[in-house]
Amino acid sequence: MTTLRLKPGTAWAEAHARALAAAPEAFHDHRVLNLHGGRWHRDGVPVPATTPVDGRPITGPPALDADAARGAVRAALDQHRAWRHVPLAERRARVAAALDELSAHRDLLALLLVWEIGKPWRAARADVDRCLDGVRWYLGEIDGMVEGRSPLPGPVSNIASWNYPMSVLMHAMLVQVLAGNAAVAKTPTDGGTACLTLACALAARHGLPLTLVSGSGSALSPALVGDPAVGCVNFVGGRGAGGRPPPALAATRTRHILEQEGLNCWGVWEFSDWDLLAAQARKAFEYGKQRCTAYPRYVVQRDLFDAFLAAYLPAVRSISFGHPLAVADPGDDLPDLDFGPLINDAKAKELAGTISDAVARGGIPLHRARLSDGRSCSATDRAANRVRSISMRRSTARVPWTPRAPAPRRPGTR
Repeated sequence: MTTLRLKPGTAWAEAHARALAAAPEAFHDHRVLNLHGGRWHRDGVPVPATTPVDGRPITGPPALDADAARGAVRAALDQHRAWRHVPLAERRARVAAALDELSAHRDLLALLLVWEIGKPWRAARADVDRCLDGVRWYLGEIDGMVEGRSPLPGPVSNIASWNYPMSVLMHAMLVQVLAGNAAVAKTPTDGGTACLTLACALAARHGLPLTLVSGSGSALSPALVGDPAVGCVNFVGGRGAGGRPPPALAATRTRHILEQEGLNCWGVWEFSDWDLLAAQARKAFEYGKQRCTAYPRYVVQRDLFDAFLAAYLPAVRSISFGHPLAVADPGDDLPDLDFGPLINDAKAKELAGTISDAVARGGIPLHRARLSDGRSCSATDRAANRVRSISMRRSTARVPWTPRAPAPRRPGTR
């Protein structure tokens, strides 16, 4: 069996050192700083964090208390009142310059994402690229969008989940700034702090009114959601956390955007394009299904179940997983994996429990991967990722569905 090792130059210590060299104003020693009032502050209490890749310690978020968060929001309001009068041409030029600098550090941003949230290399780079490409599109289209409209009365407050720090959270902040608003963001509790810190440091150098703070949702929500200085709240995340802001928003009548998770299922009936389904089945496992478009279940017409399995099982068996930075030879490219580890041990145990419960209630295991199928750097690494990796390759099935009447066809199917 080929021995795998960490690709030279990709260790967490090296990634952190590169971030420190790129943005010394935002990284001090082994901690990161908070950005508010146009300056980086060594405030807050660093929260211990570990990487989902191998369980080792990494830089955690510097948690602020409620009073400090309120001060950060009020400072953002001052920035907003000045920025809203900056001409669009100047805003566009500054955002474009920030994008150029972010692009120059694309691979470092992606490497930080690998370590902080376990994204495989391809997915991590895609997260960065979607941010950059999306904002570039807005640079070309913004004129018509803001014509005849004024910026908000206060900054936009952004709260987002951990799984897409660049393509969701950083993308939103840059577009909001382009439109004439200051942008405030809370770093996700479960990961992405170093990546977002570097991204905001590179962008803030160009005079963009960005605020990046860390802390628990309960401590920061009164400021980020309930403070009257906030012009709009933009929330992207789970239904549990997403259920808390609405009462505060109703009380203040603050404008808001609430984008909550919605895990859907595929309905498969009167269908024959099995090559298309096989490709979609594999794609659904991207990033270990840790996204709202993962489609965790299929409802299959009984008469098609044999054909469904013939397409689905080979696709599932072809899925690759393991350590995102493990290579056989130092000169090898980083592996092209479908997923790495889950975000933390709690989620891995929750998933394993869900699978066990499904089997206990009558679910039939269709495929179970072995840990040895994945890529691992060492026995220690393998033990740390055992639950995280193996549980993601299990599939269970219940009795297929039989339609009693002709069912509507999904658009684009045959």
